[in-house]
Amino acid sequence: MKRMLAAAGFVIALAGFAQSAAAARQPGTVASAASPADLPVHRGKSWFHSDCITAGRQGVDRGHWSQYQCAEGWMWNLWTDR
Repeated sequence: MKRMLAAAGFVIALAGFAQSAAAARQPGTVASAASPADLPVHRGKSWFHSDCITAGRQGVDRGHWSQYQCAEGWMWNLWTDR
């Protein structure tokens, strides 16, 4: 029984990782295609990808920057163009 629960936990964790990797490639993560050199300003870190995306979109909506990218590292890093 314990082995089945451990295996189920592993499968769920693996599915969550695949989902977050797919979310990182979704349109909207970067307002327009930009290389990392085009996004020189580090705006902060977030524990969750969704928080990084929200902060990036809010900055675009408010006119603070026109492009953003959430890069995965130890945490999610928000990079912007200005």
